[in-house]
Amino acid sequence: MSAPIRFRVRPIYHGSDLLIEVMGDHRSEGFPNLAAILQDALEAAKAPHPDNLDDPKIAWTQDRYISFWTYAGGEYEIDDDIGGLFVSANENNIAVIADVAQALNSTGRFSKEYVSFEQFR
Repeated sequence: MSAPIRFRVRPIYHGSDLLIEVMGDHRSEGFPNLAAILQDALEAAKAPHPDNLDDPKIAWTQDRYISFWTYAGGEYEIDDDIGGLFVSANENNIAVIADVAQALNSTGRFSKEYVSFEQFR
């Protein structure tokens, strides 16, 4: 078994909302499908992005794809950017991020890395 993929729960830069930053090369072959994992664990459903950020033209021009998901505890976005893989939540932020972190930990394929929040202020 390979080493678990690290992730961080941290604040957004210069803000107080939390997000999850998944470490590693998320575009490499064999990297776990984060959307599918969260869909199963949270019984989440993909929904149209309220700000139309899931438009394929945006993905093409910015080399990133943002998907929007809803589940019983709230809603979250998965931002698949060339530079990283992030999960964020605008509403009910702390609870949703805690649910996502728990879902990732429960797979055994991910490991939470603790960080100092001060480095993001």
